[in-house]
Amino acid sequence: METLRPPDGLKLVGNVDGNWRSFKQQFELYLAAVGLESKPDARKIALLLTVAGPQVFNTFEFDRPGDKQVYEKVMEKFDAHCSPQKSTVYERYVFRSRVQHPEEAFDVFVTDLRLKAQFCEFGQLKDSMIRDQIVYGVNDKRMRERLLREAKLTLEDAERMCQATELAQQHAKTLNDSSVANENATVAVVKNKTQRHVAQNKNSDDVLYYCRRCGGKHKPRQCPAYGKKCVKCNGKNHFAKQCRSKGKTKSVRLVDEPDLCETFFVGMVSCEDADTHKKENDMHLDNEDSWIVSLPVNGALVALRIDTGAQANLISMTDVYSMKEKPKIFDKRVY
Repeated sequence: METLRPPDGLKLVGNVDGNWRSFKQQFELYLAAVGLESKPDARKIALLLTVAGPQVFNTFEFDRPGDKQVYEKVMEKFDAHCSPQKSTVYERYVFRSRVQHPEEAFDVFVTDLRLKAQFCEFGQLKDSMIRDQIVYGVNDKRMRERLLREAKLTLEDAERMCQATELAQQHAKTLNDSSVANENATVAVVKNKTQRHVAQNKNSDDVLYYCRRCGGKHKPRQCPAYGKKCVKCNGKNHFAKQCRSKGKTKSVRLVDEPDLCETFFVGMVSCEDADTHKKENDMHLDNEDSWIVSLPVNGALVALRIDTGAQANLISMTDVYSMKEKPKIFDKRVY
């Protein structure tokens, strides 16, 4: 126990009285802690002068020479030397200036007020002065307003209300921190999943997929059938060879042309029923279309488009029946 650190030295500047009383209390606690209370006075005086310093002791004048070796007499001399220099006005100024610091616990604040009030000589008003200083110096403005609403507020009431409010704020902060932590964890999980999904999509851009719309293989979002019109069902975004329409196949009649040996693509055809073959030609030319002209073909006027650039031309069966010399025709299925 004798290895405990002794208190700091006595400061004889500033608030000397307060410094002495604080030092005296710490020194007596130290003596009790190391078991020196029952030791000879000479040993306790030697330890006192070692810690506090012998300068002030050397100025003391004792009534009897033997009093210099009595511990109680030496402590009385220190009391007499330091007490005349205390300032009640200064002590009360220090007390009135004490307010609760940000993030400071209320218990620490009120304990310090009680210690400072001991040097202010408030007497019977000490509790009420501490209560008033709590109301003035508490850091929470809403708590101050609540204390001011109490008509018969006591020191015990003020301490109880402030402690309860501080505890509730700590609990609310703990719950809020937990909620924020859970939200951050959820956001992190979603972010990781999104990053993995983006990485997978990025890797999938280099893979060729079989497409049921065009019948070939290509990268995602690069289908050649996109925006195209199916010649079988008139639907969009697929070719006729991949068409899944269940409509009936239409039949058209083709004119036999020996010279037409190359394969060609028909962009659009119109179908006619057999009972319309013998109808008279009721075609009316659009006068505003300068590309359409009527030319005699096998003794009949046929409306033709000039220089279309097509590999084959289509005419209606009405025009074929109106010809004097009929061409050879046969049925052909077109898909």
